[in-house]
Amino acid sequence: MLDLDTIDASVLLFRGQYATVRGAHEDEKKRLSILCGRLQSDATMVLRRMQPDNDDVPESVDELIASARKTLDDMQSCVTQIESLAKQRAELKPLAWR
Repeated sequence: MLDLDTIDASVLLFRGQYATVRGAHEDEKKRLSILCGRLQSDATMVLRRMQPDNDDVPESVDELIASARKTLDDMQSCVTQIESLAKQRAELKPLAWR
């Protein structure tokens, strides 16, 4: 059994902070993966609509393009958050494991 009393309280605090930031970082990376899939889906649907059967006139893709733009905006926000969390995580790591 590990005697937690032998570990400096500040180290335990930093390890808790590191674990919290790490969890948020992993959650944002999962969110980015979902957003990438959504963007890929929008692109696939645009292509599908532009290739109708039997020489039909293609349907409008305006809402798909708008959705893709929104997804790109969400991706940019997510990427910014991932970068920030990665920096925070890197700063905490040497403090948590010294």
